[in-house]
Amino acid sequence: MKKVIDANYFQAPALREYLSSSRKNFVVFNDYACMEAYKGNAVKSIYKSIETVSIFPRQIIVLKGTRDVVQLTLSAKDPLLFVDADQTQDFRDFCLGVRLAVEGDEELKAQIIVKGKTATTHLAAMRDDAFKIVAGILQLAKSFTPEHLRTLRKREILPAALVGKIVKEILLLAALLCLKHPDINQMPNADQIRDTYVFRFAVSVYLLCLRWISDGGPGAVRLEKLRNDMVDMNYVAYATFFDGLLTNDNKMNEIYGETCFVLESVFAMRSVT
Repeated sequence: MKKVIDANYFQAPALREYLSSSRKNFVVFNDYACMEAYKGNAVKSIYKSIETVSIFPRQIIVLKGTRDVVQLTLSAKDPLLFVDADQTQDFRDFCLGVRLAVEGDEELKAQIIVKGKTATTHLAAMRDDAFKIVAGILQLAKSFTPEHLRTLRKREILPAALVGKIVKEILLLAALLCLKHPDINQMPNADQIRDTYVFRFAVSVYLLCLRWISDGGPGAVRLEKLRNDMVDMNYVAYATFFDGLLTNDNKMNEIYGETCFVLESVFAMRSVT
């Protein structure tokens, strides 16, 4: 099993149980998990974050950056191509370096602090972008009738017309994300798009939006929470390429399950129109 780990699972007791139960159980780190591992006091935070996984360094898979993964999924379908071979191979040495930094190695400590500042800056930028997300969701909410919203809030079976609307809007959202992405120069064709990272992220974000709307809209949600929710959808998107998600967040688990269902039922065919 290869499961994507959420940052909130770093110190979960079940993580050690998962890794120790079989040498075939792997933890997959994406770049968001790596960034979140540095939050706060970078040296102390990264040490605590990797405390459990450092015991099982050969069962850790580190992925390339999301921008690289976005490009790879435009032409490749094998998630093993997402793996950063060097970082994965050197994970044991990385853990040793973190321990030495905690024990007082000033040079290594300085390197970790720099990485921590970079991660904090990137996450802060994502928080600022949440303003744009809120505006987009409010526009989306206007397109739903009161009956639609009641159906969503009650988690009832959706009528065919509403399903059709949702499918079109997911495809539109995916297209917009592709157009705005700095590393996508050509729109994926109908046979490619389902297997792209951007499309799977779009599905998870749309399902998150439906939850926000059915629960009364994003207006009452703190900006920091909105940002965190958007980061979470990256974990969900990554998990669809592997064997699941390691998280303590029930909402994330539910949206992951819903995303897989939508991919396999609504968009099961390679060609989507």
